[in-house]
Amino acid sequence: MSTSNSLPKSVLVHGPMGCGKSHNATAIASALGLKHVRDDWKPGHPVPLLDTLVLTNAPTPEWHFKGRVMTYAQAMHVAQQQGAVV
Repeated sequence: MSTSNSLPKSVLVHGPMGCGKSHNATAIASALGLKHVRDDWKPGHPVPLLDTLVLTNAPTPEWHFKGRVMTYAQAMHVAQQQGAVV
């Protein structure tokens, strides 16, 4: 049985609208070991802290999200390394 202590922390991925975040969300989440996806997050809105890939087109989300933040390009690089995306 999983406890919240064993769940991975959420990761926020940001990039411009239309770059492919939503299209590749499942592959990115899988590569990062996350089970859930929260698309179109806006700064100031609540955000899941555990086990969720959070997607946004906010230009500087790190000011609002105090967790792991990466660009779409960085996330795709990880997904490609993990073999989740060809």
